Amino acid sequence: MDIILSSDNIDVQECDVIVTGFFLDERPLRGASGWIDWRLNGRLSRFIQAKRLTGEWKETILVPSEGRLVAPLILLIGLGRVREYSALRLGELSPHLILTLEGIQVPNICLSFPCGEPYTVGCGKTVEVLIEGIADCLDRDPRLTGEEWVRNLRLLFTQDEGPFEEALLGIQTVKSMLEDRVQIRLLVSSDKPDSLEEPREGT
Repeated sequence: MDIILSSDNIDVQECDVIVTGFFLDERPLRGASGWIDWRLNGRLSRFIQAKRLTGEWKETILVPSEGRLVAPLILLIGLGRVREYSALRLGELSPHLILTLEGIQVPNICLSFPCGEPYTVGCGKTVEVLIEGIADCLDRDPRLTGEEWVRNLRLLFTQDEGPFEEALLGIQTVKSMLEDRVQIRLLVSSDKPDSLEEPREGT
């Protein structure tokens, strides 16, 4: 499994689907979902106004980007209320996430969930919980490991420059925790456009 950490904006990430979460009681949309809404000329906000989208826990909608993002698909998952958001709750989302991704059958996935201030989950912990949760789900269902999309699974995390090192440490931590169960290759964005490199020892 390749784990990629990038500081580039979510709309330019080369992947099959962008997965992001949004809250029931946070308006206007913020973070990745807010940026995507802006790139889509407010389409998500219109969905919310029309009550086609609410942010209820595990509410899930797949929308096409229609060329406004590099990724052709956007998967939005409801996270419930902001005050209920936690690392434990994010971990509980993993089975639903895997089941949904199995239905889409695409291996190149960009994940961007709320983290850092003003939320209670740090950016390092967010990536750690998501990766571990996905690995646990795959362990529990041996049927999935034979599927082509799982064998080619590539998880990309996009992170702003500020908490980038925190997110990198979180990925390195979970990579070490899972080394006996999952072979993970960690890559980070290099200074050159459209290229990736393994992080140097000690970073």
